[in-house]
Amino acid sequence: MKWKDAVRQAIVRLASSRPGKVFSLAELREAELARIVRDTGSRGATPERTLERECQELRDLGFIEFVDNDGTYRLR
Repeated sequence: MKWKDAVRQAIVRLASSRPGKVFSLAELREAELARIVRDTGSRGATPERTLERECQELRDLGFIEFVDNDGTYRLR
């Protein structure tokens, strides 16, 4: 599975259980990063950075949006 697909699925899993579909990057990292790495078969040294980059790209695509500058997002 590609990183973007794994991160999308992780965001949907996490955000769907949250009021207003709001979540933080820290919550996503804690709850889902291990599964994303496993699902992608990733062997990179910095999966945290890859997760951040994928969130930025998904934000740019309109899949998620910033709620504030503290790393809080909303699933659109």
